[in-house]
Parts: sequence; C-alpha cells; structure tokens
Amino acid sequence: MNTTLSQNESREMLKWLNRNRRMLLDLYRNQYVAYNANQLIAHSENLREVLNLAEASGERFAIYLVPRCTASIQILPIHFRTVTRHD
Repeated sequence: MNTTLSQNESREMLKWLNRNRRMLLDLYRNQYVAYNANQLIAHSENLREVLNLAEASGERFAIYLVPRCTASIQILPIHFRTVTRHD
C-alpha cells in the first residue's frame, strides 16, 4: 500500500483534526490517535498498538499525540512595597 498522502488528503485530514480537537482533548489526553479525513481509527497510549490497529484497518491514516494539557497563561499580580531605611 502506498503510504504517501496527496496534498488534498493531507489537507482533509488536517481539517478533520481541527474540527475534532476539543473531543480529542476531552477523551484521549496523552494518547496516540490514528485518524483519517472521515473518522478516528484507533487510540491508545501505546504507539505500537495504534500503528498495528491502524494498519490492520487497511485505510490511510495519520498519527497524532493528543497533548496532556493545553497551554494557558495566567498572569499573577506582583505586589511591591516600599522599603525605608532607619539608622
């Protein structure tokens, strides 16, 4: 099987990933997922297992590691106080 994806296939897979990113973050944190333009094919914390399941499906796929957490920035206040010197 030819594993090289066309530009159009890659674009469609990326669109699927972007449309389903929230669901992936909610359900599959810190797991590898195999997906294509239409569906999720396999998921697991073990990359070898995901590859085996995805290859057994016979479909073309991409692998994505769903991050453990998404970055967020919290700006904490800094409080200054005056320091006076006494002799």
